[in-house]
Amino acid sequence: MVFAFVWSLRIRAAGYWSGAFFSVAGGFAVPAGFALLPTPLWGFVADLLFASGFLLFSQALLERWRPNWMLWARVGMWALSLLFCAAALVLDNLPLELAASDFGCFLMIGLPLIAGRDRLGNWSDRILFSAAALVALDNLIRGSTVPLTLSGGSFLNSDYAFLMQALACVLGLFLALAALAANMLDLLARYRRDALHDPLSGLLNRRGFDEAIAQRTRKQPMRGSLIVCDIDHFKAVNDAHGHALGDRVIVALARILVQFAPADAVTARFGGEEFILFLPDTHAARAAAIANDIRESIAQEVSGQIGLAQPLTASFGLSAVQPGDAAIHEAIARADAALYEAKTRGRNRVCVRRALAVPDAPAVSPTSRARSG
Repeated sequence: MVFAFVWSLRIRAAGYWSGAFFSVAGGFAVPAGFALLPTPLWGFVADLLFASGFLLFSQALLERWRPNWMLWARVGMWALSLLFCAAALVLDNLPLELAASDFGCFLMIGLPLIAGRDRLGNWSDRILFSAAALVALDNLIRGSTVPLTLSGGSFLNSDYAFLMQALACVLGLFLALAALAANMLDLLARYRRDALHDPLSGLLNRRGFDEAIAQRTRKQPMRGSLIVCDIDHFKAVNDAHGHALGDRVIVALARILVQFAPADAVTARFGGEEFILFLPDTHAARAAAIANDIRESIAQEVSGQIGLAQPLTASFGLSAVQPGDAAIHEAIARADAALYEAKTRGRNRVCVRRALAVPDAPAVSPTSRARSG
């Protein structure tokens, strides 16, 4: 039930975990049904529930490591295991039925371990892998020792039944807690990602930008250049064509920013039509060239992509991070001042501001690439 709740929060693997534990719980509840209505068919019902539960266990594990890996092979093992169980019931061969069920469960939960052995990058995956490996080993050993643990007495009074239920209590709980921890960490990671990213553009938001910069400054001094970008006449686009088309403009511009930004750049949408790029270890001349490439791409591509009759342009302000800057926001303030200058000079251009006190910062015209010292 806990996994079902987590699944309702859009953690897909939790749905498989929930179905798996419900199925296995049903398998362990079969003796109660047998007590009410004694019939050999209850044995096959238990086999079906255990096999289905372990098939779902395998799918839940692979959702983390390699979704749908060897799905048909696992379904085939499920069907083959049940076929042997049915044959054993017809032959009235309980040891064969139990061994077929255990080996089938072992194979279905063991295969995901092969897929996940090289995808254990964090502690939650390693613990989950260990729990699943113990459950697989339990089924393998139990299936291999059926003649020893089933000797004498009925199934319910056998050592097999005692070991099965006792180990299931311990290992099943361990597997459940490990899976739940992994799922909850996935949920927290998603909430954290959503909190730091703009849902429309997929870029960092203001909070995400500040956190990314803070992480960099903890490791090394802040060096580089900062670009602020603003779409020209964006309100007029929204007013004339509606917010849906305006959203498409935002998405198209974000794609261009990501395309031209270096791999280590920090790219964010600060709100509305304003974007910001921090280019680590990049001097102003190189940053101006990147800004101009982005400007030209926006002017040439965006209108055609979204079906605007008139050209769409953007203006850019740029500033290098200065050794005396107490925080990145001082460079942002200079870049904002340069952006304002670009707007007042006619838009669709890149302006560079080295310091706020300098009134005549160099600008890049719409037709020439910036050159800055």
